[in-house]
Amino acid sequence: MFHRNSLCEGRHNCMFVLAFGYRTKPLQSIHIPKDEPVKKSDSKTILMTAFEPSGDALGAMAAKGVFARDDSVRIVGLGGKEMEEAGVELLAHTSDEAAMGLHALGEVMRVKQLVDKVRKWLGENEAPLHVAVDSPAANFPVCKIARSHSMKVIHLAAPQMWAWAPWRIKKMRRLTDHVMCLLPFEPVWFKERGVDATFIGHPAMATSEAAPLQLKGDSPKVLLLPGSRSSEIKANLPMQLRIVELLKQEFPTASACIACREEDVPRVQPLAGEVPVVGDKLHESLEWADVALTTSGTVSLHVMQHAVPMIGMYKVGFLSRIGAKLLLNTPYRLLPNLIAGKEVVPEFIPCGDATRAIARSVIQLLRDPSALETQRRILREEASQYAAHHPSEEAAAIILKHV
Repeated sequence: MFHRNSLCEGRHNCMFVLAFGYRTKPLQSIHIPKDEPVKKSDSKTILMTAFEPSGDALGAMAAKGVFARDDSVRIVGLGGKEMEEAGVELLAHTSDEAAMGLHALGEVMRVKQLVDKVRKWLGENEAPLHVAVDSPAANFPVCKIARSHSMKVIHLAAPQMWAWAPWRIKKMRRLTDHVMCLLPFEPVWFKERGVDATFIGHPAMATSEAAPLQLKGDSPKVLLLPGSRSSEIKANLPMQLRIVELLKQEFPTASACIACREEDVPRVQPLAGEVPVVGDKLHESLEWADVALTTSGTVSLHVMQHAVPMIGMYKVGFLSRIGAKLLLNTPYRLLPNLIAGKEVVPEFIPCGDATRAIARSVIQLLRDPSALETQRRILREEASQYAAHHPSEEAAAIILKHV
């Protein structure tokens, strides 16, 4: 089989025979050394890598958007159940538990093995684009490999360089062509530093109609959101439950509910006592709630989207707290506060027991109708920045533009 240029050259040889009565030098056969494998080339293959459950969800969202626009595209990479169900061909399943802080040290070898799988695949296959989903520490080595194969690189979910280690922007400029941002203030920050970026909205901010949960109990109704990682649940839920007990001393009719992923119910239930636990009913729970006790992370965006007044809390270890004080460039951890650029939601990041301090803050909020309404109003205003965005469609358009 000849390449297209070879076919053209063969046609010219025939013309010379007819016109001048002789043949040019025949084409030499193409020799491929045995120790150099032939790469499988496909201009519509995309490499997508996600290392955490949150990245798996984002990757699935983007993949669905891509396939809806062009079902001839092939996406191969690292991810979890959601990406696989969306149609991504997985080279390996990433872990169900995201590593955070010092716990990430045990993940180094696992991540190295996953990166080596990608390296091997790229040694045998060609793809024009790498989509790095969240997890910059794990994804940067993959981005570097992709660059060595002359691939374009897009980041889905901006590395939070605006929060800590801003000097990493030099690496970002080398290893990315575009950043798809989930927070409205991020594109300006990146563009000012020479990195192309676009705000695409956030899947957590999609409008959702849900009927309130039908649970026994009167107001105030307190929703507990302890997080999704085992370490988060163990650190935050016991303190949240103690806060509920203190609230009941002030509000005897108060009721509570714990909302989590269905897969987390077996871990949450043994700690919950008599407080009901609901799985995969976050929107229904938020429609039910008068106030929420939430950990930091994406879940706080869901709370903001429903305009439920909240208190933010995230218990950390002593070393993590010291590290945060030394490295963080922002006074806030909770996403609604970061988006607003001010403290709309009281937030607590204790390394010890802050039960009484947080309970006092909740009691103060519940006793002040004006404060409750002010927080609801600001949450609605900040959430309105997402109203015109459709992240799956916008992510797909940017990805396909770079293929």
